[in-house]
Amino acid sequence: MRYIFILLIASVLSILAFKYSNNSLGGGELMASPMDVSQET
Repeated sequence: MRYIFILLIASVLSILAFKYSNNSLGGGELMASPMDVSQET
């Protein structure tokens, strides 16, 4: 269970890091996933 919990936390942190980096650099269009596009519209 610990390994699964650690993997979940790592995945969430990586996703948040990618979103914040894309928003700050303005390159969200290059790495935007279909879910992000659907949320923006």
